[in-house]
Amino acid sequence: MDQPSAALLIRVWLEGAGEFRARLLTLGDTTAGTLAEEVTVAVASSPDDVLDAVRDWIDGFTQQATSLVDSDG
Repeated sequence: MDQPSAALLIRVWLEGAGEFRARLLTLGDTTAGTLAEEVTVAVASSPDDVLDAVRDWIDGFTQQATSLVDSDG
């Protein structure tokens, strides 16, 4: 069995008068013969919001990966 893995892209930029913005993206699940779709995980307006969103995403990934590994055994 392949090891569970995932990727998260964080895009940050400044709008207007230096207002912080961020978007966190990942790829959705795929089935045979289909391309993965880009999925917005979160949008953020502060660096702290980005860190919280990354933490939540990692927690979700590790919980899902652990469930998959446990059910495979």
